[in-house]
Amino acid sequence: MLQLILIRHADAGPYTLPDEARPVSKKGFQELDILRDYLLQKKSPKGLWLVSGAVRTRETAEYLLEKIDPIQVHSDIEWYHTSGQVYLEKIREQVEPVLYMVAHNPSISYVASHFLGESIHMDTASSVHLCWPNADAWNEVIAGSASLMP
Repeated sequence: MLQLILIRHADAGPYTLPDEARPVSKKGFQELDILRDYLLQKKSPKGLWLVSGAVRTRETAEYLLEKIDPIQVHSDIEWYHTSGQVYLEKIREQVEPVLYMVAHNPSISYVASHFLGESIHMDTASSVHLCWPNADAWNEVIAGSASLMP
């Protein structure tokens, strides 16, 4: 079974810095407390974390990973500078059956919408947990083929 846990970064501070340098705000850390509790309560599986290199996404992942054990974390500024279509291509290149992606809108919502086959908007510090019970490789997944995990 393949699983993809999409996480939109937490609320960021004001636009006093270049966008990719904006840190998580006080409100964002409050959002992350709720999200982390939710992920821990669900007993989210161990997986590979793909994290945008922007400050707010790295801080989001680091905060969540204080209590969640990953297989590995890959952080790359490329995730900040790219589109939802490229996110899909990068997902299809992976080999780990459980992926976490911490990234930005509109691209992260695009990925959720693409795989579910319906329009999804992800708010800050939100998560969508998708699964493919009968798929064994990411290059097998197609648009509209995912199920939502409860």
